[in-house]
Amino acid sequence: MKIIADLIENAGGRRFILTVGAGIATTMLQWFGRLDAAGVAYTATIGTTVATYIGGNTWQKTKATTKEEADK
Repeated sequence: MKIIADLIENAGGRRFILTVGAGIATTMLQWFGRLDAAGVAYTATIGTTVATYIGGNTWQKTKATTKEEADK
């Protein structure tokens, strides 16, 4: 399990992987025409996902007491 945890951490962390995965899934849905043709749902999903990722990182850094906690 330590190997998997290290791989996740080296790839950018859980939140980053989740954000990229949501972006890939949304892109595939748009590509195959499962979302609206105008791209409103695509734009809203990507924008919300990225904003949540940035907000989560900012919140984590403000709550951290050491540099190591802030970089997790």
